Amino acid sequence: MPYSLATVLTVTTMIVLGYRAGRTHAAWKDVRAAKSAVRAGRRHAWRHTVFLLAGAVAVLATLLGAGFDLAR
Repeated sequence: MPYSLATVLTVTTMIVLGYRAGRTHAAWKDVRAAKSAVRAGRRHAWRHTVFLLAGAVAVLATLLGAGFDLAR
């Protein structure tokens, strides 16, 4: 099975280029997934922040109401 050097180099080049093209595509998919995860994480953090602020406002309103009632 004599293979010429040109054939071996061509096959090797095609395999390497195919692999690199696949890795490049996978890297861009990873970047898109990471951006999506950041957006989802940010929304999750804001949701917790809003609930925390709503709870704090409710507690302060209750304390203000109790203090106003005691002052009368």
